[in-house]
Amino acid sequence: MARTLTIAIVGADGSGKTTLLHRLLQAEPGWRQIYMGASIESANYSLPTSRWLIRRKRRALRGFVTESDAVPPAALMTQELRQRLPQGRLFKAVGLVNRIAEEWYRLLVVALFRLSGHTVLCDRHFLFEYCPDSSHHVSLQALLSERIHRWQLSRLYPQPHLVVFLDAPVEILHARKPEWTLEHLARQREGILEQARCTHHFARVDATQTPEAVFTAVMQLIEQRRHRGPMSRTGNADPAPP
Repeated sequence: MARTLTIAIVGADGSGKTTLLHRLLQAEPGWRQIYMGASIESANYSLPTSRWLIRRKRRALRGFVTESDAVPPAALMTQELRQRLPQGRLFKAVGLVNRIAEEWYRLLVVALFRLSGHTVLCDRHFLFEYCPDSSHHVSLQALLSERIHRWQLSRLYPQPHLVVFLDAPVEILHARKPEWTLEHLARQREGILEQARCTHHFARVDATQTPEAVFTAVMQLIEQRRHRGPMSRTGNADPAPP
């Protein structure tokens, strides 16, 4: 039986993650995909408690968030929207426990897929959703819940066998996703590169290439990792910068 892997596809908005994932699944129908990002609305596997918390937030943001909109992450909310969310300590504690449980639940789904003989493609990864901003956007006086959450992700949460970073200049990303600001896209990109410094088996792929060229480069990386070969340090797939 071929060795199964957990492969995370990460990148700023507009880098082509969805296009690549679709292409990989077309080429390898036996592989499985799981969303490993922060948006519960986008998740294909999630806890019932997570859906309940999202409904609570939607009720609190009624008039500002429509039924077709995803609830924005706290980092992208205005101060007015943040104040409308439930503020009690109990609610925040429940939210922290549920967030951690959600992350480990999805990891369990990944493990079950692999036990069944499937390589798993992770659309995003929690390590690159929460940890990268720690030094840029979280103060030393950050809430205890935030510090606990980041600690368990960085110290306890298993890393994927391979992290593929689809990279492109922020100007190109903005042209593809004009709904996001250049500042937001730059923050995402910088955060991923920061987290890469403490991530094993991280590879950067030039996302300005054609979709077929990106697919070919990523498949080569996956095959190298599957056979435990050294990661390519030249060509289209590059390691993280020092």
